[in-house]
Amino acid sequence: PTLVLLAGMQRVSKEVIEAARLDGAGDYVLMTRIIWPLIAPSVTIVTILTFIGSFNWFEIPYVMAGLTGSPGGATDVLGLYFYRTAFGSTTTGIQDFGQGSALAVMMFIIVAGVTAIALRYLRRREIEL
Repeated sequence: PTLVLLAGMQRVSKEVIEAARLDGAGDYVLMTRIIWPLIAPSVTIVTILTFIGSFNWFEIPYVMAGLTGSPGGATDVLGLYFYRTAFGSTTTGIQDFGQGSALAVMMFIIVAGVTAIALRYLRRREIEL
């Protein structure tokens, strides 16, 4: 994400910033009216990648709390809850493939929906620029 934001910031040419300064733009106007619209596609891509990556967050809670989700499932994230539901935990040993599959489908629908909305926003934004 940092490299994508860095590339977006480097895409803003110094001539554009100098022209805005010569026209009397202050720091706030420069940031909100010139720099932000030029780096908005990069910020959108980073937001999408971070959102998708947050659904894959599994390892750290799994290593810290194991399959039990101790204490009382408080450390569960959606991916770990799916894994524990579909394949059973060490304490119960109950496997519920149906509910696990439903959770996986819901995760997919959420990620695909948010990604589609963000990409539609990004394409509309690029057309305006």
